[in-house]
Amino acid sequence: MSLSPLQDSSRQPAATSESATSEVEQLRAQVIALEQLLEVYEQESIDKASKLEQALADLHRHAQHLTHAESALSTLRSMLNSIGDPVIVVDQQGKFMFLNAFVESVLGISTGCSSLQQWAQTWGVYYSDQTTLYPLESFPLFQAMQGKNVDATEIFVRLAPSLEGHWFSLTARSFYDQENTAQGGIAVFHNITSLKQTEIALRQSETGSREQAQQLQQALHDLHKMQTQLIQTEKMSSLGQMVAGIAHEINNPVNFIHGNLVCVQNYIQDLIEFTELLQEHSPQAIPVVQDKAEDIALEDLLVDLPKALSSMRVGTDRIRQIVLSLRNFSRLDEASLKSVDIHEGIESTLMILQHRLKPNAKKAGIAISRVYGDLPLVECYPGQLNQVFMNILSNAIDALESDQAQHSSSQITICTSVVDSQRIMVTIADNGSGIPEHIQHRIFDPFFTTKPVGKGTGMGLSISYQIITATHGGKLEAFSTPEQGTKFVIQIPIQQEIDETA
Repeated sequence: MSLSPLQDSSRQPAATSESATSEVEQLRAQVIALEQLLEVYEQESIDKASKLEQALADLHRHAQHLTHAESALSTLRSMLNSIGDPVIVVDQQGKFMFLNAFVESVLGISTGCSSLQQWAQTWGVYYSDQTTLYPLESFPLFQAMQGKNVDATEIFVRLAPSLEGHWFSLTARSFYDQENTAQGGIAVFHNITSLKQTEIALRQSETGSREQAQQLQQALHDLHKMQTQLIQTEKMSSLGQMVAGIAHEINNPVNFIHGNLVCVQNYIQDLIEFTELLQEHSPQAIPVVQDKAEDIALEDLLVDLPKALSSMRVGTDRIRQIVLSLRNFSRLDEASLKSVDIHEGIESTLMILQHRLKPNAKKAGIAISRVYGDLPLVECYPGQLNQVFMNILSNAIDALESDQAQHSSSQITICTSVVDSQRIMVTIADNGSGIPEHIQHRIFDPFFTTKPVGKGTGMGLSISYQIITATHGGKLEAFSTPEQGTKFVIQIPIQQEIDETA
């Protein structure tokens, strides 16, 4: 609204009354309008002042809340820094929102590292085995970012480029907004390095103790085995001494009898010839002599007496052979290496076992088949080899005796040959029922036997194995087929390279 300027009465002529009245009305209207406008301005000022006051109050309250939040955040930071373990907070993208004071010193995460992904790529994070890398998608803190809580998971963090590191028990939790939507994750890395090192040391100690216990057990087993072998050796030595003594005691009178039998046979032959001459030239014998000749059946006596002497000669020859076999088997005077005829040792052993090979009223006999090659003299410990032959042949006889109800003809086949001009081979095979497959790998084990209590010690084949392999540097193998029989193969060098002082 525009207002007309008031007329200066000193300069303008007098107005008419109507004109004056009109101007007064206009002025009154203007005054009223101004008053109304003033009221509007005053109300707006009041409203603005009220709003400003409210805004100031809100700002004050917000400042107080912010102060409280900063105080709470400072307290929280102080609390997280005082935990003593690394604490990491990440958002949903894996960006670090908070790292407490121990993160850099313990985990090696510096200010230049901004995210979980960058840390995992830069530093070595492994499973507790220290060798298998931990996949990022399986990492507990990454799981917490997805809303999954993980408790007490063991990890190993290697501080690159160093090969050293720390073990941690990692617990991760998700945190949420007011709409219960996961906003990220928080993880606490509890250092368990000392515990793991103690655990490893304990495990190593247990392993060492277990190995030591196994070594002691093996040593005890070896001592027991050695003791048994010494006892067996002592028994064999005592047996050898006894056999040698018996053979010597038997040999002297047998040689005396055997030697005199030749003379007796010659004397008797002379007497027979003299008697025949008497009968021829004195046909009319004195009746008393004739009666005596009839009483003693002189004609039959003259026929049977040479036969009896011949049988006695055969018997003494047999005794001499047995004595010789006993002496050869005992080999008491041959404890050192000596070049011998292997066939002689085998035959001596067979002679000693002859009573078990012959048939009798209770069992059929066992046939011996010999397939001997042309062997040179073999350097060996003869007494020990004879012990091996005795053990293997005795086992074969035991097996055949237990199977004779099923076998009409029991047989042991002994073969000898030269192998590659450096070794000799002896095979001893029977046609018994064989050794069950599930125990074949144990037959050379000390104290293992399938015989009843009191029938076997379980040391025969074990000692034989030691004699052939350790003492003679050879091989002893067994091959068995169920229901077909068992074959033992012995191989030893023709010339030994063994230090006898060892």
